[in-house]
Amino acid sequence: MKYAIVTFGCRVNQADSLVIEDRLRASGATEAPPEDADLVVVNTCSVTAGADQGARQAIRRIVRGNPDVQVMVTGCYATRSPDEVAALPNVTLVVPNSEKDQFDFTTAQRFGDGDGACGSALAPGVAGRTALTLRVQTGCEEQCSYCIIPQTRGASRSRPLHDIVDDLRRAVSAGYKEIAITGVHLGSYGRDLADRSSLTTLVRTLAEWRDDVLFRISSLEPMDCTAEIVDIMAASPRLAPHFHLPLQHGSDDMLRAMRRPYSVSYYTNLVMRSKVDGCDIRERARDIRAIGTQMATAFRKAQAGHTRRALVVDDGWSAVTDNYLKVRLGERHSRNEWIEAVIDG
Repeated sequence: MKYAIVTFGCRVNQADSLVIEDRLRASGATEAPPEDADLVVVNTCSVTAGADQGARQAIRRIVRGNPDVQVMVTGCYATRSPDEVAALPNVTLVVPNSEKDQFDFTTAQRFGDGDGACGSALAPGVAGRTALTLRVQTGCEEQCSYCIIPQTRGASRSRPLHDIVDDLRRAVSAGYKEIAITGVHLGSYGRDLADRSSLTTLVRTLAEWRDDVLFRISSLEPMDCTAEIVDIMAASPRLAPHFHLPLQHGSDDMLRAMRRPYSVSYYTNLVMRSKVDGCDIRERARDIRAIGTQMATAFRKAQAGHTRRALVVDDGWSAVTDNYLKVRLGERHSRNEWIEAVIDG
């Protein structure tokens, strides 16, 4: 059986799709483009109406290009509106988020002819992937006024730490050098476990990992980024030295209306407390500027000899092309005038 996976939305969905792909490969399935696949799995998002529409359009486009394909749909849109999803063309199975982890891919006969070849695990480089995204938690019990995720993902559920460690060992043994740790509400990790594990426990386990692997911690809510977690991450070479801390709005009134559990001052103090050493910041800034210069130079060289429509700016001796390249002109023109500019490199 040949399969394809189309993923919408967040990093958690990406992690779920990797698990689905690993199970399909273990069942003997092989990857193919959607137009050649026997089965296409569409892992949907439902955070906006646009996300729902994008999933519907993708399914219809896949079926137009492959009229005989069977489509399995999962994810948040499939959970929120299963009947609507089931009515789409060629959709033979709708799997809600609550059943995603338990879905059985042990036989390719479910969707294709024959038993398939002996299966193999997803490894670095397969399907163009070099990093692994591992979900350690799903669900959310926050009640933000704008968010549908608690309804589509359910209550917070954490994977036991020993299961996570087992998965990490398998991933490292398979050759992965970089692993991103993610969850729907990652900061709530462990609150539902009997052994009273916590995100701090998990981060410390990663920090003490003996193999040469880099762990990245996915988005953390500001109230979950404790000083202890910052200190552990700053001290360990196993953990990437960065945080992604979402700030939904810069107004306390708006944050209260959103029912976000922090204030602007709390967020500001958190960021200031977590500041990186100034020397490191300057070194990173130099590296980023150097990369930007290299990319800009390469882009300009690639445009040499081409004629582009450009708008005259500044003092009349410069213009900006339609592909956003600023050029110096050989003769002066009136500002705000469209011209045809030959790029000389």
